[in-house]
Amino acid sequence: MSKNNIISKVVEIENCSKDVFLKALFKPGIWEKCAPVKKIDIEFISPNVFRSNIVDQVDVVNIPVELTGELVMNDKGEEQNKGRLIELNVRNNKDVQALEGRLRIKALSPTKTKIGVYIDNLKVTNDFMNLLGKNAAELVLRNKLTALLRNLENYCKTSDLKQLL
Repeated sequence: MSKNNIISKVVEIENCSKDVFLKALFKPGIWEKCAPVKKIDIEFISPNVFRSNIVDQVDVVNIPVELTGELVMNDKGEEQNKGRLIELNVRNNKDVQALEGRLRIKALSPTKTKIGVYIDNLKVTNDFMNLLGKNAAELVLRNKLTALLRNLENYCKTSDLKQLL
């Protein structure tokens, strides 16, 4: 079954072992290093669920934003020739009613990994974001995902992901 993605981002990252990345994904360090926000606190409340407190700003209008919620990462395992599939869902977030998507992680070599982020559904309940409209909310998320992947890529250029385990 094919899904319509409202956001699709794919990068190939050098100096990034797929296995090490998968381990780091379920630790706070990688999120705290790479999240493109002013401040983030991460706590894993179960092996595949983290609660985050985020303080940031919407760049276009310089409005401060505070978000608290949980990201559930459901590991669906390896799919032949496609890589590892991890489904993403947001819960317990007063500003985001729904966010559904998936990560696809595939080793291209022992030190190069292809990472795809696909968002299928985004519904915000934040009054300010609803005022801006659905397309603006998607644009903000798209920009944040692009920056997150860029930060990960830059981190891997200068540091070893094993430091975040």
